[in-house]
Amino acid sequence: MKLPLTGGCLCGAVRYEITELPKRMGLCHCRSCQRATGSAYFPFMATLTDALKIQGKLTWYESIGDSGHKVSRGFCPKCGSMLFGIPDVLPDFRTVSASSLDNPLIFKPEIAVWLEDALPWHDITRSLILFDKNSSVVQKAADAC
Repeated sequence: MKLPLTGGCLCGAVRYEITELPKRMGLCHCRSCQRATGSAYFPFMATLTDALKIQGKLTWYESIGDSGHKVSRGFCPKCGSMLFGIPDVLPDFRTVSASSLDNPLIFKPEIAVWLEDALPWHDITRSLILFDKNSSVVQKAADAC
């Protein structure tokens, strides 16, 4: 994977660059992510905060995630694209929407989390490491740093 990874929102008002390889790539199936994305899951890359460079203004929305912890989600105020997440349980990390990459083909999910909320009409890729919730993922992501 060639660095930096680049991407942005639908209208181009927000652009970003990731300067280090993401620590985790996965799919989150929790109801909060389903509602925030309007999809069956949120394809995410977890990257260190210092490795993410953002250009443009964002609007942030805070909610309590299915983990019971606060999650802030960053959107483009112009087109509404959800681009970033700040999970309180991982303060040194940011999640980035893999769908917003300039080249989304480089996204290679390795895990799927919150399978207990997965929608029955979505076929889960069984080759991923699967978690009913995400407590194990939080620890593994923290250990990777």
